[in-house]
Amino acid sequence: MNAKQKAQIVLAIALIVFPSIFLAGRYGWRLGGFGACQGAGLTRVEVCEDEVRLEGFCPGLSPEGFCGCYSEERDGKLYVGFRFSAVFGILEPGSFSVTIPVRGDIGEVILKTGAGEASVWNAGSGATLSA
Repeated sequence: MNAKQKAQIVLAIALIVFPSIFLAGRYGWRLGGFGACQGAGLTRVEVCEDEVRLEGFCPGLSPEGFCGCYSEERDGKLYVGFRFSAVFGILEPGSFSVTIPVRGDIGEVILKTGAGEASVWNAGSGATLSA
């Protein structure tokens, strides 16, 4: 094998490995579910008939980019977790606005992370934004 073929093999491997690492960092956290989620500073929680709208920001000191949210609807409660990444902080802002479609009536919205959970809205008192 000559030097040119070796260089082509190295380039081919790099073209496979680097995008794979990028995609794993960007979307791979979803495999961990709520265990991979972080806290978020919520500024708005709006519960409608068929969707829940959430707006907020990354509460950390360093700029971290919003990667996405993970949600699960159970027994009239919507559990939501968010993920931010310092790597993507230079590409996107840490603020977010997401709309989550729901199937049934939502009586409570709960922010859930790997460390625990906190109620951020309930039907009785409206938005508490205590998380």
